[in-house]
Amino acid sequence: MSQNTDRLNDAVERVVEPVIVADDPCTHIMALHFDPRTAHDHGVIRCIVSREGSVDVSGFVDRSQVSLVERKTPYEADMGPEIAIQGAKEVVSDLREHKMCEFLGFEDPNLWCDLENETLHYYCTIPFRDRNTGNLALYLGHAEGDSVDSLTMTEPVLSPERSVHSGAKEVAIAPRSSAGHRYNLVESQDTVENTSYSVLRTAVAPDLSGPWEYREIAYHPAHNPHDWCAGHVSPAPLLPRSFVDVGDNRRVGLLNGREENRRVDGQTVFGSFSVGLMVYNYEDGIVEWVSEEPLVSDPDAETITFASAFWQISPDRGVLYAHVDDSYVRAYHLDADHLVSRVPNQVLTEDRS
Repeated sequence: MSQNTDRLNDAVERVVEPVIVADDPCTHIMALHFDPRTAHDHGVIRCIVSREGSVDVSGFVDRSQVSLVERKTPYEADMGPEIAIQGAKEVVSDLREHKMCEFLGFEDPNLWCDLENETLHYYCTIPFRDRNTGNLALYLGHAEGDSVDSLTMTEPVLSPERSVHSGAKEVAIAPRSSAGHRYNLVESQDTVENTSYSVLRTAVAPDLSGPWEYREIAYHPAHNPHDWCAGHVSPAPLLPRSFVDVGDNRRVGLLNGREENRRVDGQTVFGSFSVGLMVYNYEDGIVEWVSEEPLVSDPDAETITFASAFWQISPDRGVLYAHVDDSYVRAYHLDADHLVSRVPNQVLTEDRS
């Protein structure tokens, strides 16, 4: 089946018709992911069932569930029922915040296959909101099993570090380092001069099932010059070496970035989200380069273009999935040669020994 497309730039072609659109009971959708072992036929998506406030203004509250998805083509999918994960209620009820705070429902699902034993790993955000202050505590939840229909939840792999940061969400799984562990990337939080930023933080993972340990901040918007991601950053997929090769111990990654916050009539107003590129050194847990400009900013988006998943469909062509304004998920064709041409030569030839 041919798709109606238009070209955003030399590396990105947009498929005009959405892959999936928010529908009852979902008021908004985001974070589409597919099981890589099943030719991407089955997957998951975050479904927001209620929203209080505006997504562009600090203090809004989303309540969510994670739903199953069935792929019909790379460009069309249907939403199914809410996912059922054995032991999920028990894990959530045992967490410290459960009695004191409101559990907002599972968010931001991510699927990863362990090729060594074919285990499917599922990660998600477990968010709690303090009813008095509105402050959040975020756990990075984990489940595993044979398929999306037979997952069992384990203890979270990461927890809030009280008095340091609120926790972790939005994981990007890294390849193994020479030491045998992974320096995974997560979205976390840091405050500089009374301004809160979303940052990329490394989490060392000896085992995909956890527990993991926080390490250093790998990229901080406050300490870097690019306007498109000056306020907040969140990791998107690291692209396979079979698609874009930038040498040993490195991956080209997609990066969700948001412009700097603004103060309008006494409120904190968020900037626009778009998708850019980074080069990640997974041996040392270091982001070595971030693009000066975004790669994908959907022309139809009012404020949000946010990448969640990637699927390589040929040696030099892949499909990026991103949600637009939390209303629908769209597919974008990525061209490998034009993508790598955006990485400066000095980054590609840098001596990393």
